[in-house]
Amino acid sequence: MNKNNQLKKLKALLIILLLGVSSNAFSLETLKKISIHDGDTIRAFLKGKEVKIRLAEIDTPELKQDFGVESKKCLEKFLYGKDKKISFKFREKDKYGRLVGWLYSGNLDVNFEMVKTGCAWAYERYAETQKLFFAQSFAQRNRLGLWKNEKAIPPWVWRQEN
Repeated sequence: MNKNNQLKKLKALLIILLLGVSSNAFSLETLKKISIHDGDTIRAFLKGKEVKIRLAEIDTPELKQDFGVESKKCLEKFLYGKDKKISFKFREKDKYGRLVGWLYSGNLDVNFEMVKTGCAWAYERYAETQKLFFAQSFAQRNRLGLWKNEKAIPPWVWRQEN
């Protein structure tokens, strides 16, 4: 096989791989009948089946923790409302059987907005992108949401202590 044919086959393989990755990475599924458990967990119907969804890369105060109820209200603000189309991008299934991924309200990245408005932490243990840490720095500098309290305790620390 000559070098030209090898390059053509390699290019074709790369195109196929990129198309497969991009179509999977960006496929959004519409959610129906959403109920909110707390600031980072919801129940919804996905393709006709009820599922539990955990927002990826963020962590919010537990309901019994300071700012826990407010964090849940933040998520309600992003997800509830007339004519809001809520979509989900799957990342993985966690050890509790929940689907983990990103929520979108129209074109709005809800996970990012939760951090940017001070309603959630960028989850250091799981965050894969820097944008959430930039959003968190913005919220901290502007003392938004949970950052109004200088002694705010990250949920992962609070869970260990309680």
